[in-house]
Amino acid sequence: MKIFINLPTWLGDAVMSSVAIYALLEKFPKAQIIFYGSFVSIELFKNIKNSKTIIEDKKHRYLNILKQRSLIGECDIAISFRSAFSSKIILNLIKSKKRFYFNKKQNKDEHQVLKYLYFIEKSFNFKTNSTQLRLPILPKYKCNITLKDDKKILALNPGAHYGSAKRWEANYFAKVAKEFAKTHKIVIFGVKSEEEICNSIENILKKDGIKVKNLCSKTSINSLCKNIAFCDLFISNDSGSMHIAAVYKVKTIAIFGSTNFNQTSPWQNENAKIVHLNLACMPCMQKTCPLKHHKCMKDLTPDIVIKEAKKLLNYSI
Repeated sequence: MKIFINLPTWLGDAVMSSVAIYALLEKFPKAQIIFYGSFVSIELFKNIKNSKTIIEDKKHRYLNILKQRSLIGECDIAISFRSAFSSKIILNLIKSKKRFYFNKKQNKDEHQVLKYLYFIEKSFNFKTNSTQLRLPILPKYKCNITLKDDKKILALNPGAHYGSAKRWEANYFAKVAKEFAKTHKIVIFGVKSEEEICNSIENILKKDGIKVKNLCSKTSINSLCKNIAFCDLFISNDSGSMHIAAVYKVKTIAIFGSTNFNQTSPWQNENAKIVHLNLACMPCMQKTCPLKHHKCMKDLTPDIVIKEAKKLLNYSI
């Protein structure tokens, strides 16, 4: 059996689809899997056994998939975890006996993990026993390691690729880092498009004599997963990296503003704490603040996050 899977585009969505993907692998354990999708989503799943990968060429996606048709051959099943019209075209260009299309409007009030899972269970008429996030990327050491200087790792993830409305302020992240600098080594994660905010945090901390390791745009997806798994505390906006932290059950402060934490919270991470305000304009689900004040993040002060972080770490307050 051969199964073609069109993965979600964004890192966080790809992580959240892992429950459904592994349910599918358990349903068809002998199937050959062909993963198709963005570079980041492919990187997450490329180590799954008996699988091949195709990275989507966004500029020439239809021409590219037509060129790949003969290499892919005929599939028994083609599945798309994307609901965009372009993904429907991709699936119809694949030679496949059966096709299944994700509909984001179904189960719209459920967590994104369950939206993906219910899609697969309904499509193939079965129920899975596991609802745990899983990735084929295993850290070599246990989470929350202690460094040689008796410090543990506190990681900051200040970016959010979707848009600025999801991002907490650089000086807020820096203030939290200062609070824990005596007990933790500070590490910053991010992608190239987030260099400005990551560098800003680094400069603030260095001015106060605090050592910081800025890994923005310096990690692969594989090494990012392993580095996050080592953290004692992970402080992040609603982002793909936040969902990676949930895979490894890392202690996490998840900062929410414009997005719906009921649908994209750290899935089944008992070590995570969601921090948010309760403003009438939340969640707006916009890339930038439509009201221009961004109060959902500006009024969410560092002191609130510090207090919750200390609770997670069992510090006396």
